[in-house]
Amino acid sequence: MMFDVTDKVVLITGAASGIGAATARLAAQRGAKVIATDLDGERIQGVAADCHCIGLKHDVTSEDDWDNAITAAVHHYGRLDALVSNAGIVNYEPIIDLDMARFRKLNQVHVEGSFIGLQQAVAQMRAQAADKPATGSIIFTASVMANCAAPAISAYAVAKAAMANMARAVGVELGRKGDMIRVNAVCPGPTRTPLLEGAMPAGAMDDPAHWTDVPLGVPQEPEDIAESILFLISEESSFMTAAQMVVDGGWSLT
Repeated sequence: MMFDVTDKVVLITGAASGIGAATARLAAQRGAKVIATDLDGERIQGVAADCHCIGLKHDVTSEDDWDNAITAAVHHYGRLDALVSNAGIVNYEPIIDLDMARFRKLNQVHVEGSFIGLQQAVAQMRAQAADKPATGSIIFTASVMANCAAPAISAYAVAKAAMANMARAVGVELGRKGDMIRVNAVCPGPTRTPLLEGAMPAGAMDDPAHWTDVPLGVPQEPEDIAESILFLISEESSFMTAAQMVVDGGWSLT
């Protein structure tokens, strides 16, 4: 089954690599009109050329950059149908050793960045709805770490938990306000991305012995998460909001 995102106008942050790049490519292949953004302006242009979409340099902690990204979507395509708030960073360090600057940076990117994008996306979706209930889909890429514990990644888990709970709270709030804007969080487990590979020993990603704690026995690929995100963008998930979709091969239950 391929989830239908034909002609959906989709803004994806953190799209220069990993889950964001996979989502941009898959959405474009399925007929969506994609605006792919990333702090790495050079790499995002490569992704944009690859999937024939618009690529923008974008610092998600900047309100002006968010305004520019959403304005670009409206300028080129007339509206915004979906936001995938995917930009992220990670710090593998015990939280008691983490200085305030690095702790704040994790939360600025994940929590504040998602918050700014959420506010501006909702405002645009309401503006384009005229006198009808506003529609749209907003997806946060959180993590199974929002609900789990692991050594040396506590500060990242704090930020991802905030993202997941923000999706839940705002999904309920918007529905109560009469909007049909759905807000959900995808919570991936260990996924083959540059962020994870960079923290692992050489060859560990492809070593089956490293994945014995995952019931399915392998790491996830970015495309696995991209499919889940497309489901949440599509009308097939039209009654799904304020939810956390865990996609981790069963890892968080072991």
